[in-house]
Amino acid sequence: MADDLDANLSLARDTRTPGKTLAKLASHKSWTVRADVASNPRTPSKTLLKLADDKRWEVRTEVALNSNAGGKVLEMLAEDPHVSVRTAVALNPKTPGSALRRLAKDKSAVVRLRVAENRNVPSGVLRKLGSDDDRTVRRAAGDNRHTPKKVK
Repeated sequence: MADDLDANLSLARDTRTPGKTLAKLASHKSWTVRADVASNPRTPSKTLLKLADDKRWEVRTEVALNSNAGGKVLEMLAEDPHVSVRTAVALNPKTPGSALRRLAKDKSAVVRLRVAENRNVPSGVLRKLGSDDDRTVRRAAGDNRHTPKKVK
């Protein structure tokens, strides 16, 4: 049985695995296989959308970090109850500005820090984060090359 798991993990990680196979593996009982599918850059967007609703936060985090995650998926995951998922959304350079604006108000300073470090964060969000209660967030906002000079 371990061989089957190992084989499925290998398939899920392999960037040469066809999208249809990855879509099938997205329903695997092992969350580690599903997480590897979620992190694979060849995973179809429809499959990523399905995995964005996975019960395991580890799988949802991998979806949020996937460079092919679409705006709809990232918007959805920006509302996730688990801080690791929201942090991953804040890190993704493809996260829409509307989701980054929402995450800039997150209760977690780590999430706000990652928003401040995102290279595509809107300048208005950086302006707001430049006066954040957390010193590390303020510093990161000031260090972002897109921060308006007034804030730096």
